[in-house]
Amino acid sequence: MLSLGTPDAVARYRRARRAAASTAAEAKQRVWEKFGEATEKDFRSAPKLFWKTVRHLRRGKQGTIKAVYSKDGTLLTSTDRVLGRWKEHFEELLNPTTPPSMLEAELKYEGGSIPISRGEVTEVVKQLHSGKAPGVDEIRPEMLKALGVEGLLNMVGHG
Repeated sequence: MLSLGTPDAVARYRRARRAAASTAAEAKQRVWEKFGEATEKDFRSAPKLFWKTVRHLRRGKQGTIKAVYSKDGTLLTSTDRVLGRWKEHFEELLNPTTPPSMLEAELKYEGGSIPISRGEVTEVVKQLHSGKAPGVDEIRPEMLKALGVEGLLNMVGHG
């Protein structure tokens, strides 16, 4: 249309561009209204999902870090070298050459055994956040809360 270069062609192009922009804006508005209605329903039925969505929208698009430092402090920017460094890091982390023995771990702590107090257990149970993933022991925070202070004290041998 613009290749003709006539004033009439330019005017038609501008009208078409405005119509396309207007249509896109209306479609966006409809999508946001639909999203708002769905989010409002989520707030009532699943508040955790609602707040997760709000945080995600607030943060916006997160950039990725494309460079890391090598062991000797050199900045690595090529994708192959960065991936190689991450591989090296996690291999060292997950496959230590000399795993510490239980005896070494016990020798590091030379103090006497301090009993766990009822107050400490109560405070820790209060601070647990529900809905979190279980740890390596597969125990969820809700399970510990359900045990209560007495149950936890019995579990650690102080009940």
